Amino acid sequence: MVERVLKAFEYGPAAQLDERAAVVGGVCTFRPRGEASLVELVDFVRAAIAYARGHRFRKLLIDTTGLNGVPIPTIVDRFLAAEEWASEADGTVAVALVVEPRYIDPKKFGAKVARDLGLLAEVHTSEAEALDWLASSPKRD
Repeated sequence: MVERVLKAFEYGPAAQLDERAAVVGGVCTFRPRGEASLVELVDFVRAAIAYARGHRFRKLLIDTTGLNGVPIPTIVDRFLAAEEWASEADGTVAVALVVEPRYIDPKKFGAKVARDLGLLAEVHTSEAEALDWLASSPKRD
């Protein structure tokens, strides 16, 4: 499944994640592009978290603004995604998502659920904002 998800974002096989990850100042960054469903996006974020955790990167930025076709997630979608990502991160990776403003729940429900489940996560509308947040986020063990 990961290979299909990565291919959907023009990332190719999972083995090529090393070539697609940009690492600057200890922040691992992915910028997926292309057409994607919500399920594919959720799976990609999970794969990126696993990649960051496996390579011992404690800070992960995923800029999704280059994706098309992703519907606005429901409250249930947000809960399930946060639950999956928190499980994958296992308390070791801080995650900053960059999205278009229309994707952000006014109460940031998904980010709150993620934090309640042990994942330090936040949603932003720009990479600069996300990097500022990651810079100020506590170190993860």
